[in-house]
Amino acid sequence: MATENFDGLQSQQEETIDIKALFFKFVKYWYLFAITIFVALAFAFLFNKYTNPLYEVKTTVLVKDDKSLMDPSSLIGLGLNNNAQNVENEIGKLTSFTLTYRTIQKLDFEISYFVNDGLINRELYQTAPFEIIFDTAVPQVVGLKYNLNFVNKNEFILEAEGELVSKYNFATQKFEGGKFEKVKWKKEFKFGEEVSNGYNTFKVVLNDKFDPEEDLSNSFDFVFKDYYSLSEQFRGFEIEPINREASILQIKFKSNNTRKAVDFLNMLTTEYLGQSLEKKNMIVENTIRFIDNQLGIISDTLKSAEMDLQNFQSSREVMDLDFQAQQVYELLADMQKQKAELIVKSKYYQNLKNYIQKNSESIDELVAPSAMGIEDPVLNALVGELITLYNEKANTLLFSTERSPKVIGLNSNIRSTQNAILENVTNIIYNSTQAIKDINKRIDDLTNKASYMPVTQRELVNFKRKFDLSNNIYTYLLEKRSEAQITKASNLPDNEVVDIARDELGDEVFPKKSLNYLIALILGMAFP
Repeated sequence: MATENFDGLQSQQEETIDIKALFFKFVKYWYLFAITIFVALAFAFLFNKYTNPLYEVKTTVLVKDDKSLMDPSSLIGLGLNNNAQNVENEIGKLTSFTLTYRTIQKLDFEISYFVNDGLINRELYQTAPFEIIFDTAVPQVVGLKYNLNFVNKNEFILEAEGELVSKYNFATQKFEGGKFEKVKWKKEFKFGEEVSNGYNTFKVVLNDKFDPEEDLSNSFDFVFKDYYSLSEQFRGFEIEPINREASILQIKFKSNNTRKAVDFLNMLTTEYLGQSLEKKNMIVENTIRFIDNQLGIISDTLKSAEMDLQNFQSSREVMDLDFQAQQVYELLADMQKQKAELIVKSKYYQNLKNYIQKNSESIDELVAPSAMGIEDPVLNALVGELITLYNEKANTLLFSTERSPKVIGLNSNIRSTQNAILENVTNIIYNSTQAIKDINKRIDDLTNKASYMPVTQRELVNFKRKFDLSNNIYTYLLEKRSEAQITKASNLPDNEVVDIARDELGDEVFPKKSLNYLIALILGMAFP
């Protein structure tokens, strides 16, 4: 026990001696510590000052797990809610090149502006003192760096230098011609004068952000960028759930310009929700187009029937039906209404059959059965299943190719479902044809029984019957069109943005200034 106490006391004495030794060493060589600490801190200061800062901005999106039972699309039986969403699929959609490309097209990112600020080039977004005006229909060389220096408030010197650059047509979104191996060009221009050098065609115009006292002494750069390279550049964002069990996704994007990053993220989420809404509205719009086409056909028949009725009434000087004729007419009216619905549905069945046969790889113009008032549970289930399979295939292709086993399996299921729809709709068309024949026979029987009526009254009933058939079809179509329009107006995106990206909430993530100073201080003390 005494030995242990002695060892502990000895250890404490050694530590005290070491601290004293370090202290005396520091006092003796204080100037070396001062120099190394100063140099290290100076280096950290210069690194922090002349490193282009990197900021991180964020936005959050809620992926709804359960679909509302009152989803307007479900009211006309579109079957879109059969597509079970999950977080992985939504991340795939958000990170897809297609969505980023679509987002870039909506933003004014075609030209990037920079100011030479000491040792770094700082990007100017919506703050440059001048603007490049160009015609998107005229091909422009992209990736060629232009340097602009003011001569005075009216003139500037423009210099271009680059290699292996190509022309890009922003209107057609395609590259044109070959590459320019090496470009070196310099010339003086006036503001507002057209610049055309065989590579690009544009005008440089001063804007309201121009400050002569500051900008005349600065040097600026700008460069045209194509949509493809911009899309690849801006796909570098990160997405992850806010926690393991949440369906809220946080999207983070790092950029040297917070305002540009904020605009990109907010447009990205807007387009993401827009895609979801477009998918919902697609089949509704298909329904409206189909109905409009049928309305165009029946409207001519309706006008002709109305004209024939009016001409008959005028020529025979008869306007109303007598009591007996009215009774026959009322019985016929009910049958005519049934026949009108059968005719519209029959045309839909034939349209669906033709569509499935001709468009085996797409549902872009598919009209859902329930949207036309068709309540056949088997047909509705099959069409809903087909929509689900196509949506699942689209989601799978975000991560896979057409040759992947899952996509091959989905294609097989799609073909099987299409064949089942064709078999089902063929039987329905036959039954529908028989139903129309049956109702025509009933109408003919009733018309024959009315042969005892005066000729004029009998003919008036026939003219009114033809008019009512066309009018009933027209009215039925208008009713379904109105329902589809209400559904479209009521549709909302499946998901929603919880927090938009904000410029003022951007965090500087690089360089970490405080950490750099701390590391410099430690290294400065360690070197001597």
